[in-house]
Amino acid sequence: MPFQFLGSQKGYVSTGNVRTTYDPISTVVAANAGWNLGSPASYQLQSGGIGLRVPLGTVILDQGGSDSVSGTTTQLPVGQVALYKYVLYKSTTNPALVAFPGLVYYTDNTNTIVSGAPADAYISANPPASLAGVMMLNTGDLSTATATLLNNAGNGSGVWMCIGGFVKSCASIASTAAGDTLIGQLSGTNFTPNRVAVGTAPTFVKNMTALTAIASSVSDVIVNIVPVS
Repeated sequence: MPFQFLGSQKGYVSTGNVRTTYDPISTVVAANAGWNLGSPASYQLQSGGIGLRVPLGTVILDQGGSDSVSGTTTQLPVGQVALYKYVLYKSTTNPALVAFPGLVYYTDNTNTIVSGAPADAYISANPPASLAGVMMLNTGDLSTATATLLNNAGNGSGVWMCIGGFVKSCASIASTAAGDTLIGQLSGTNFTPNRVAVGTAPTFVKNMTALTAIASSVSDVIVNIVPVS
C-alpha cells in the first residue's frame, strides 16, 4: 500500500514512540492460519482486536520535530526523515534484546516477519541478503522489554523498523568509522551489523552508512534498504 505521512496517523504507533512500541499478537489469531495479517479486515485498532495496530507491511514517513514518533527531537533531529515499516517480530532462536536499535532479518518470503538473529534469516546461506531493517524497539529506551515478552510465547509482536533514513545511536560493531558501509552478519552477533571500511567496495548490498564513529557501542547511521524492502 502507499506509505502514509505521519500527522493524523500518529495513532499507528501505540506508545507514540517507535523505540518503545511492541504490540503482542493475540494467541487466538496466531493459532488460526487462515488469518491474513496484512489485511485490514484481520486486525482492529485499540485493544480487543488481534493486537496489531495496522496491517503488517504498513509504511509511515516520520519527520524530526515536536510531533516525531522517534521519542525526542535528539533521536530524529529537525530536518531529518525516516521511513518505518510495521512487521511481526517472531524469532526461532529468540536472542536477548540489545540496548539500542538493531538489525533484524526477514525469516520468510513475505517480507513481514523478522528476527534479530542472522541464524533465522530466510536466505540461510547469506543472511545479509535477508536484512530487513533496523528494529527501533530496544531495552535502552524501554527497560522492561525482553526477548520473552517480544517473542510472546512464539506468537510474536508487531514492531516498527527503519527501512530508510536516519537512526540515532544504532547498535554498531567495534571499529566502525564514519563513512563505513554497514551490512548484515553472515553468522554470530545478533542485532549488530558488520562493517566494510570506507573506501573498500562491499561484497554485499550496501544497507547502511555510518555517519559517526562508534562510541559506547553505537553510531548514527543512514539506512538504505527501501529498494529491496
